[in-house]
Amino acid sequence: MSKTIATVNGAPIDDKAVGAAMQGLAQEHYHATLEEVEPAAHASLHEMAIERLLARELIFQAAMAEGLLASEEAVEEESTRILRMMGNPQNFWQRLAERGLDEASFLRMVRKDVTVDQMSARKFEEVPEPDEAAINDFFRAHPEKLKGRQRVRVAHILIPYDIEGEDEAMRKCLKLKEKAQAGDFAELAKLHSTCPSAPGGGDLGYIKREDVDADFAEAAFTQVEGEVGPPIKTPYGYHLIKVKDREIPAPPTLEEARPRIIHFLKQAQGAKLLETWVASMKEQAKITFLHD
Repeated sequence: MSKTIATVNGAPIDDKAVGAAMQGLAQEHYHATLEEVEPAAHASLHEMAIERLLARELIFQAAMAEGLLASEEAVEEESTRILRMMGNPQNFWQRLAERGLDEASFLRMVRKDVTVDQMSARKFEEVPEPDEAAINDFFRAHPEKLKGRQRVRVAHILIPYDIEGEDEAMRKCLKLKEKAQAGDFAELAKLHSTCPSAPGGGDLGYIKREDVDADFAEAAFTQVEGEVGPPIKTPYGYHLIKVKDREIPAPPTLEEARPRIIHFLKQAQGAKLLETWVASMKEQAKITFLHD
């Protein structure tokens, strides 16, 4: 049974939401599950999770006051994206159940998150366009941020280890690796991968490092093109990865970089605007902490 940690204008924030937020923060900051993060870091993750949930609730309440609520289509699109990232839907639902969350609870969380994102985007519209001097200054001062990020096109085969056990999953991966190196990787993915990408031969398209698990990314960006690398373990199972293509962009000109510079500058201004807005709402809100 969930326990209310705090209330925001009467709306509860419970320990399950805090736990889910901590899991997300663990992935963001440590590229690991919360269980894999050193216990000494849990207190700071807990504090960050509370702050994130307070801001989320305040923005959601502001959205509701303006009559903004994410549509069914937007919720379905985001749910599909999350499931695709998880790799193994059965494993995902099982892990949710272990944390006391069912599918209906998950969809409510997604609806709230999408609504918050949409309300934040509406607030970002208040950010003015940067002037030419700011654009030029950024171009000269931050060339490293303007380099196009390398992308690789990868295909993979996912073998979960929560069903057959890690040893058996590894053995299966090693056998498939032998076949994949000499045979048709796409056909093997269609037959054996549990990822939603399987019908397409395991093709994930072009990815950037931040799109995937850190260990998966390290393998994908260091493997020899055309070869099938050794099994890579992630929270979703063991992966066999094949790099199909690489994109290494040249340094951009000012005109080529202009859209990205404007995006960087507006994001920075927008983040400050959002922070100030949330702080103002916190001052006016009734926030009560019930448990440590």
